[in-house]
Amino acid sequence: MFHANLSWFHRISCLYKSMHICLMLPIVTKAKLIKANIRIRMKASFFSPFAVAVVVLAVVVASGLRAAEATIESTCHAAAARDRRVDVRFCARQFAAYHGAAEADAWGLAKTAALIGVNLSDDAAYDIGNGKIRPPPAGGARAKGAMAECATAYDAVGLAFAEASDELGSRRYAAAREKLARVAALSQRCDGGLARAGIGTPPALARYSADCQQMAVIGVAITNLIK
Repeated sequence: MFHANLSWFHRISCLYKSMHICLMLPIVTKAKLIKANIRIRMKASFFSPFAVAVVVLAVVVASGLRAAEATIESTCHAAAARDRRVDVRFCARQFAAYHGAAEADAWGLAKTAALIGVNLSDDAAYDIGNGKIRPPPAGGARAKGAMAECATAYDAVGLAFAEASDELGSRRYAAAREKLARVAALSQRCDGGLARAGIGTPPALARYSADCQQMAVIGVAITNLIK
């Protein structure tokens, strides 16, 4: 009898629990619906007209930057196809850092190459004149004289680049190429003067020399792309 009552009580208990769970289901379901509604409203607010406009603008800007980078890189690759001395990575890096180069065509990039050359040579002359680049102390007076010769050489390099830019602006391409072709010999005056003084070229100055000569090569190669 006790076991029978226990079985009956167990069935009643299970029925009660089932009813309790059933009664609780609408509450749980309602809570889930409220949370789902909040998520929907949050998503709707995120995709408001203003937010959509911001997203669209970001996509357009990113697309424009990629297109500009592609234009610069394609021009540098085309220049390298004309002259194997062109360093494509250096070419793209220099143009990407120059304001306005991304929107330029071949004519504009050729002028930009000349202007970058002006900046590089001016920086070299400034660093020499202000003592940022110095010869070895053991070089004495001869080393100082050689550095003064380097400053003069880079002034001449800057003038050659500036004249090339003017010629390109007037679309006198042959004259521009001739000005750019002078850069290598002018920058090498510095290297030669240091060698005659019996001192090595300081690393920073060697970098300026290489960069100026590379920009001249790039400028001529891109000028040859102009139609």
